[in-house]
Amino acid sequence: MTDMAPAPAPSPAPAPPSRTEPEPAGGIPGTSFASRRFHLVGVGGAGMSGLARLLGGCGGDVSGSDATGGAILDALLGDGRDVWIGCQPARIVGHDGYVIRSAAVPPADAEVQECVRRGFTSLLYAEAVGRLSEGRRTLAIAGTHGKTTTTGLVVSALRAAGLDPSHLIGGEAPQLGGNGHGGQGTEFVVEACEFNRSFHNLRPFGAAILNVDHDHFDCYPSTDELVDAFAGYLARVRPGGTALVEETVPKAVLNSLRNDVRILTVGSGLWADIRAVEVREQLGQFSFVPVLLGQRLDRVQLSLSGRHNMQNALFALGLAYTASADLAGACRGIASFTGVRRRFEMHTGPDGGTLVNDYAHHPAEIRAVLQTARRRFPGRRLLVVFQPHQHQRTLCLLPEFADALALADQVLVADIYGARESAEIRASVSAADLVAAVRERGTACEGAGPVAAVPAAVQALRRGGELVLLLGAGDIDQAVGGVLAGL
Repeated sequence: MTDMAPAPAPSPAPAPPSRTEPEPAGGIPGTSFASRRFHLVGVGGAGMSGLARLLGGCGGDVSGSDATGGAILDALLGDGRDVWIGCQPARIVGHDGYVIRSAAVPPADAEVQECVRRGFTSLLYAEAVGRLSEGRRTLAIAGTHGKTTTTGLVVSALRAAGLDPSHLIGGEAPQLGGNGHGGQGTEFVVEACEFNRSFHNLRPFGAAILNVDHDHFDCYPSTDELVDAFAGYLARVRPGGTALVEETVPKAVLNSLRNDVRILTVGSGLWADIRAVEVREQLGQFSFVPVLLGQRLDRVQLSLSGRHNMQNALFALGLAYTASADLAGACRGIASFTGVRRRFEMHTGPDGGTLVNDYAHHPAEIRAVLQTARRRFPGRRLLVVFQPHQHQRTLCLLPEFADALALADQVLVADIYGARESAEIRASVSAADLVAAVRERGTACEGAGPVAAVPAAVQALRRGGELVLLLGAGDIDQAVGGVLAGL
């Protein structure tokens, strides 16, 4: 579900007792799953762990494994899930269920093969999520930026309106009980990721496109291919369904829509179907009056920071309307949502210093975070530590990254976090290239080296009183504790 942050550092986890009980009979209601027995290989990932929680909450008999331990696996164990570290085919029990693997797990994996031998149907994560979407009133949120937060906003809106949707979110939302939930209602709220065209597996009733921006260059070498992928996503909206699109989304994306699918536009233009009026701001937090198809609703005061979250909130309101939810309750749920982990997540150090931890890994996201920081903390010097994610993305968007980072007062660039890349691509660009580009724009910038060196690099540059921001989708999160200790 988008570039997910890697699992935290391994930590020992006790092995649960061996499972000998028979799997429950029958399938998951409202889906095409004919069995309730599931085994997830790669369950420590953000998406897979959420799926384990969702399936378990729907009555599934769920087990899972991951190559390494860590906080995610520990949390699943704490929830009573039967999960373990490493490949242990002998622990597989049951027959005729489903084995679900993350994209990083090959079909030849020994646990996968043992499940197949027992009659399990083998599915990729995206395929399994697609099956869940077939039998439910699915609300899907796609777009290059803002998917995770908007998905959380939709769930909060529906809950406040008295509904109990199932959900899959590409990040931890503590307020919602985590990244996955098996609800009792017919609604299924899911983050729809464009990576590897995984969102083509979904069959949504309500489909949102927040924005279309080039990000996954390994999947979409050209803009035309990216537009075609989003058009293919909308082509799968169910008959009589609704597509919600940001008003500047390319018209070519809409060409694939069925004639019986309703289109609602979201934006700031006078003719947008869903828009905000009477906007007020106080230190980077916004309130507004939503207007939905000409109807003015009660003022919404967001708990989230940043103007971009006002747009995300409008999409959440539109999807709640698509689900026929009570709009007054939905507005209350949107207002009360406090966010997802690593989205402008603020921490206070022992000496009163402030650190913002954010997943921003695209120039548009970096720009939004820095603009929000300027509004939220006016007059503060901004010291930004950025870890680029993927060499190819860094190379293709190098000028845009430099322009965005130059909005800070001081920048540290950590080594690039490589993922899914060849040696040739890795050799094509380095953190030093980005450092040089930021300096060319007149902003002080230094290389920080590996993530382990970030805390010391921050302390060496601090003047006192500045706001420190750690940005990136790799493992920069592991530096938060060290940096915070010195603030």
